[in-house]
Amino acid sequence: MNTLFKCDGAAMDSIKTNLVQAQSYLNQAYTDALKLQKEIESKEDWTGKSELVAEGFLDILVQYQKDFYGVENPQSKAIIALNELDTNLDNFFSTWEDYLALEGKTL
Repeated sequence: MNTLFKCDGAAMDSIKTNLVQAQSYLNQAYTDALKLQKEIESKEDWTGKSELVAEGFLDILVQYQKDFYGVENPQSKAIIALNELDTNLDNFFSTWEDYLALEGKTL
């Protein structure tokens, strides 16, 4: 069975748009988590075990969200890589030996 695969421009644009939107949501989630963390730490409404549990949970959440915040995270790197791939798409497919073999072509 010979199955050809080549991602067209519209599909790549859709993927990049979705990645950018997801990155925006991740950045907002991190910002909101920091805001909530500061709010809980500054209010005296939380006391005892509930305060410790909330602070512990938010601390873990903030650490996790920080890994996906800004430009040095896997999501941003994927966006950059897809933009580079999109820029060089024709060259990529015309020089990739395994892909050409699927199409029955050679270099």
